[in-house]
Order: sequence, then structure tokens, then C-alpha cells
Amino acid sequence: MDEKPALVGLDNPLARAFAHPIRWMQILMGWCLLALCIATTVEVLGRKFFGYSLQGVNEIGAYMLAVSSTWGFSMALLQRAHSRVDFLFPRFPRGMRTVLNLSAAVILAAIAVFAAIQGWHVLQDTLRWQAHANTPLQTPMWIPQGLWLVGLVVFAATSAAFGVHAVILAFTDRDALNRYYGPPSLQDQIDLETQGNLPAMQEPAR
Repeated sequence: MDEKPALVGLDNPLARAFAHPIRWMQILMGWCLLALCIATTVEVLGRKFFGYSLQGVNEIGAYMLAVSSTWGFSMALLQRAHSRVDFLFPRFPRGMRTVLNLSAAVILAAIAVFAAIQGWHVLQDTLRWQAHANTPLQTPMWIPQGLWLVGLVVFAATSAAFGVHAVILAFTDRDALNRYYGPPSLQDQIDLETQGNLPAMQEPAR
């Protein structure tokens, strides 16, 4: 059975191309966060009732927060969930909306690529100095920083592809540019929630 992620703007061919791998990244991160929740619960109960502690849960939680943030950037981009102050946007003429949507896509791509490059420089320094965390775990910092960088690189690749696509559409199909890269309308958001609930509603009982 073909499964389509519930994404605003799924008719965007690039959204379809990136949706599957990014969705699996989110599933993997979800399981990691669930494991962290279990470890935190064991830590709290252990301290309260048995007087022992799992070393490093707080440290691992901090790493997970950083990694899950960058791994979530791309999904937010696909769902157009990033914030845009758009209360005046519908009042602008069509040409102005096109310029603003194009500018938003290109600027976001530039920022994402810049962040990925800077993240790579951070990881290079860590590898050069063989840095370890100054904690009981003595975590090699290249591990959390490498996972953190993966999220930045995927976000940069997705944003750059969307930026190039937006530039092409600016010369070939401006209606598609506004549809794919403009702020989601209220109907888009309703469709997103509806599509997200349909698989659960349609799945046969086992």
C-alpha cells in the first residue's frame, strides 16, 4: 500500500522527494526521545526510592535536545510549520507576494547552508583536538556533534533544493511558487490535520 505523509503542499514534487527519508529521521528521533524518557523515569525513581543514580542521563538529555532540534528543522520546512508574520500578506498584490515568497525561500536556504558550514567547522575543531566532555561519561564530543551536524546538513540540502526550485518557478510558474512556498492558508492547515488523522481512522481493527 502506498503511504503518503500528511504534508501541506504535498503536490510539490520536491516535498514528495524529501518526505520519505525525513519522515524516517523523525521516527528514529521519536524512539530515541522515548528511550530518554524511560531512562529519566528510572533515574528519578532510583534516586527517590533506592538511593542510586544512572550516571549521565542529564548529559545525554542535553545532547538529545540539540540533535532533535536540528533533525526537526527539515520536517518543519516540509510542513511549512516555520513562523512567518503574515497578517498583512494576503493584502499585498500578487506580484509582491511572489517576491516575498521567493525572498523567504532563498534567504532561508542561505541561512541553512551557512549554519551547516559553521557546524562542520565546529566538528572539525572537535576532531582535531579530540575533545571529550568534562563529565563523568567523558563523551567524545564528535558523537553528539556529528549527529547534530547531520540534521543541519539535511536541512541545508532541503532548503537549498527548495530555494533553487523557487527561483526556477519565479520565471516559469509564479502561481506554483506562491502555492508551494507561501504561508499555509487556513484550509492548508485543516487539510494537514485531516490527512494526519485519516490513516488512523482508516486502518482496520486488528
